[in-house]
Amino acid sequence: MHVSYPLRIDDHRTLPDGYDGPVFVWDIDKTYLSTHFSSLQGLSRIPLEFAVDKKAITGMPEVLRGIRRGPGPGYGCVPLYFVTASPPQLRGVLEHKMILDGVEFDGITFKDWWRIMKQRRPKRLLDQVGFKVCALLEGRQRRPLATEYLFGDDAESDADAFSLYASMVQDELSAREALDRMEEVGVRDDNKRCVLSLLDQIPRTRGKVKRFFIHLEKRTPPEEFERFGLLVAPVRNGFQLSLALYELGLVDEDTVLQCRDAASSASGAPGPGFESLITDAVDRRLITGRKLRSLDAVLPTGKKRRSKA
Repeated sequence: MHVSYPLRIDDHRTLPDGYDGPVFVWDIDKTYLSTHFSSLQGLSRIPLEFAVDKKAITGMPEVLRGIRRGPGPGYGCVPLYFVTASPPQLRGVLEHKMILDGVEFDGITFKDWWRIMKQRRPKRLLDQVGFKVCALLEGRQRRPLATEYLFGDDAESDADAFSLYASMVQDELSAREALDRMEEVGVRDDNKRCVLSLLDQIPRTRGKVKRFFIHLEKRTPPEEFERFGLLVAPVRNGFQLSLALYELGLVDEDTVLQCRDAASSASGAPGPGFESLITDAVDRRLITGRKLRSLDAVLPTGKKRRSKA
């Protein structure tokens, strides 16, 4: 039996049948924009905000523009979709903010607050794992063969949601194991039914989740994500994210330069803090020494340290 989750889906682009290239799926809240929705009181303030009230996290607009552009010499127009727990009534505000930031995208999936309240299930607003998995599965129905890169944060268990979703899509869990995993991460019973229903609707031949990135909004120690294996890449800010994406060949060096400049503008001239981000990225294998050396022209502050390595 088909069980639907209360989503509002705005999809502006139909990819070709059989598309198996990269697709980027971004959370908005605390991954691209600074928002506060960890309580019902915080949620209630979100619809009252205007585009100018939305503050982008340093370096994230530059990363978004870079992955959209792609690493090649031309304009790649790489598929980019957003997922947000904000209500669909904020569509105009969010789109206006993206215009201000120069961020192009192909669609947004919202959590439909109005339908949730009509169902008299207000606590469903706070089940972020169940919502995120359902939103990702719905997108996978329309892009079954895509190679996905997911972006979230450490504020609302995005790593649990992404890991669960990846295991389901890659057919690594039985239905019983999927239910057990959902129980472990606190997915509500009604959302569990929606997840399993959506999973049944996805074609058996599927693409994979290549990597997911977690913005350390709450400064969670990166080692706490080791249980998710090599699939996860925790990043401290937009600059570190640009380094990790450059390592994977998903953005060009101009993107790294723009993120460096954004980080410098936010904290003053590059100094020990900036250099420590590079060292940390190398130590945690977000970027290799070889790829880092190819950035000497745009990261001159690291030359002396790297020459000693």
